[in-house]
Formats: sequence, structure tokens, C-alpha cells
Amino acid sequence: MSRYTRDQVKAMTRDEYESAICNELNAAGFRSEFQGKYFEYEPDEFVFGGAIAFDPNAVNYLKQIGLIDNGKCPMCSEREEDLQYKLQNQNNGAVYHVCKSCYKKYAQHERAKRGCCSCLVIIVIIALLIWGIVKLMN
Repeated sequence: MSRYTRDQVKAMTRDEYESAICNELNAAGFRSEFQGKYFEYEPDEFVFGGAIAFDPNAVNYLKQIGLIDNGKCPMCSEREEDLQYKLQNQNNGAVYHVCKSCYKKYAQHERAKRGCCSCLVIIVIIALLIWGIVKLMN
């Protein structure tokens, strides 16, 4: 069912690639949801990393027609022969391959998120200890 060959995808400019992703998803009936309203996908530099990456059906559809995992990073449109880095959305299981640069950006973002959560856990533990001490003193 692949409509796009590796050579076709690799030859696309960033604008052509983003437009192809949006046009194919819109034609197949996929929509982006925002605050309970549904919109057609519009090409921009964050189109894949936005709502599409969170929709496993859209990701799988794009794989089937050959627009993803076919010689171009869906996050930045960088051409690479072999995209070796795999991202998986932890909420819904959507899996796709990206370039090294996008993988590193994602990994840094995830580390920052985990670091932030660790700080919150420590603050909560300290607050509970202080509350317990105050309760014992009363």
C-alpha cells in the first residue's frame, strides 16, 4: 500500500514533506483535536512533533503509505539513509524513527522532565517530614 518510495521521500523539500504528511492525513479523515474541536492538519515545522506523534493510528497510516521510516526524519525533515534512533510515545505506543539530533533533543527534554519530577518528590517528602514534626510537637 506504500504510495511513496524512499527516493520520492528523500527528494522532497521540508515544505513538500510537511505538506504531503498533512494532505495525506486530511484526505484519510484524520484530524487534530484541540480543546474539543477538530481541525485539519496544517503544514508547519512542528506538525509531526505536535498532534500527529500522539496519534498511533496516524503514525501507522503514515508508515503504511511510506512517508515515515522511509529515509527522512519526521521531526526535522533531515534526510538520512538509515534512521537508527527510535522514539516511542509512552502514552499510546506510537513508534517512529528519527535522526540523531532529534533523538538527543527528545532525550534532553525527558531528562529535564524527570529532574523536575524528582525535585517535586523531594519537596513533598520534606513538607511531610516538617508537618509530622509539627504534629508531634503539638
